[in-house]
Amino acid sequence: MGDNHGNTESLERVVSGTEGEEFDFVVHVGDFSNAHNEGRDVGVEQLQAVEPYLEKLAGRAKHGLLYVYGNRDYYGDLDYEFNIGIHIPTEGHITVDGQRFTQDPGVVSDDDILVTHVEKKQMIDHFCGRTYFCGHTHTGRYKERMLNSAFLYRDDSKADTAIYGGYFVVDLKDEPPFDIDLRNIGSLDTTVCPQHSDRGILIGPDYHDCMFCWRPVLLLREMASTAFYGVTSGLDREYAIVEELVDYAVDLWDSPPQDFQKEFTEYLSSEQPDPLGPLVRDDDGRLVRWEQ
Repeated sequence: MGDNHGNTESLERVVSGTEGEEFDFVVHVGDFSNAHNEGRDVGVEQLQAVEPYLEKLAGRAKHGLLYVYGNRDYYGDLDYEFNIGIHIPTEGHITVDGQRFTQDPGVVSDDDILVTHVEKKQMIDHFCGRTYFCGHTHTGRYKERMLNSAFLYRDDSKADTAIYGGYFVVDLKDEPPFDIDLRNIGSLDTTVCPQHSDRGILIGPDYHDCMFCWRPVLLLREMASTAFYGVTSGLDREYAIVEELVDYAVDLWDSPPQDFQKEFTEYLSSEQPDPLGPLVRDDDGRLVRWEQ
């Protein structure tokens, strides 16, 4: 679960919905508060307010609560620290009852669980651990070993109305597909887009369509990031050329959308592919990583 943004009612719904159940771990992917939008002092009050609910949930897990902070929590840079649960380190890892957890994709080994707040696009196709949990985007997704938990509560700062979302109970088997149970506390629904099904099952408000159909640039950004990671990791260099990225991205699909290759080539070949995208050009015209 994640992204309750200072709202306690959403956590109360999780507490109520899991009454009598027992889990191995409870994982929160961050944005407990809305400090980034409402101020640090308010954020501290919100952290204090959500802690009793987290304590109840931690009591339903054999090995307790594990969590990361999110951007609205200033990644933990607030004048308050939880007295319940285990913070997953940003560097290195922590082991709880034999299970390793980390926020650092660079240290992941076969049986590790990676937990980050922001979705690491390159990990969607290149993750080599046990499973990867994240949030932040408010559009959830399940693809192979990766689950973006969408949100528990979304305020009205980016939409007409505030809405409640949901959380997930996950049974991690040795190999995916895992058993993923969406527990809806509001208006979440799943979408399998015929055109973009290779990018996973999408989870969002029940009035939303596929996010890639809604904003095609989101797909281009994601494919640029994951292809760049794949190309440069394989060749041990920090640049790529358009043809390499296009070939790599196309190979990631079982069935690419119509005109994907053409549109992706044009996106990467433009002078300024996308001011919010993951790639920029160096002085030689080669595409190089931009800090994300």
